[in-house]
Amino acid sequence: MFAGLMLLACAPLASAQTGERSRSQDKSPAPVGSKVKAQADGFGTVLPAGLTANQLIALVAPGRDAAFAMLVGAKAWPYRANSYVVIACFSRDKKDAERSRRSSTGPSCDSANPSHDTPAAIDPAVYLGVVEYRAGSGAPALVASYGKPYDIKTSWAFRHVEGPQEDDDTPAGQDSGLMPEQYRRFDFAPYKIAATETAIGLRLGWNEGYAGGGADFEALSLFRIDGNKLVNILSEPVSFHKLIAGDWNKDGTRDHDEYEGTNVLSVLPSTTNGYADLQLRLLKSKSKLVFTWDGKRAGYVLVKPAPAAKSR
Repeated sequence: MFAGLMLLACAPLASAQTGERSRSQDKSPAPVGSKVKAQADGFGTVLPAGLTANQLIALVAPGRDAAFAMLVGAKAWPYRANSYVVIACFSRDKKDAERSRRSSTGPSCDSANPSHDTPAAIDPAVYLGVVEYRAGSGAPALVASYGKPYDIKTSWAFRHVEGPQEDDDTPAGQDSGLMPEQYRRFDFAPYKIAATETAIGLRLGWNEGYAGGGADFEALSLFRIDGNKLVNILSEPVSFHKLIAGDWNKDGTRDHDEYEGTNVLSVLPSTTNGYADLQLRLLKSKSKLVFTWDGKRAGYVLVKPAPAAKSR
């Protein structure tokens, strides 16, 4: 039973999907995703006192070479005592590790950009887990881990926000969806999916560059602790922001059309198979999607039509 409707904002954008002519801008507008990248330490890379990167790697990514680590972070999780959510990102090979260190201004969990040596982007190996640790009481202990590199694709098919062009170009008959280009931050909003369970959120990102503009896309991936495993239960797009170049002005500046859309995730008071129903609603719109718990899949699935908001 869940009392009331809990609304959880899924993205920082303020308006729903719109098309609006922006003010004239100069020839080199700032990248659309630059504000997201500027967020402060969303993964807790300044580790809590007493915790070391080598300890965390041994727990959530056993066997990985710490020399290839691009980012190791741990943030206190407010819904379990003395617990930290951990991420560890690794370059795929030595060349990639060296290139990442040269090009990065700090710890990063982004895909390596294509280069002369590697014509395709290289996805990092990303491990997730939860550890228990009390300062001054010895080494941390593993609570749960995903157990392998992150392998969850996000699809924009039949969703209410625009997605990257690459996902739109998926050949017919093939599953749509993209691996993340960016791992941005943990999301510890109270995603209370059951009376005694709160899901862990992970924000993911993608960018596209256009002539005179660009686009930023964000998704939310949710996990729950199931025994000693961290299990993915949902991965859905939550926002996009596009800046499309328009006409040139006589003074050398250029107009831009700006488009954006934001989904809001709600934890509904209704339940299915013991878990709260979830709703994605497009801001300033009547469009909504409802997800219910599927026991066989051990995760959320899209349902149509939306169920009535009552316990059952």
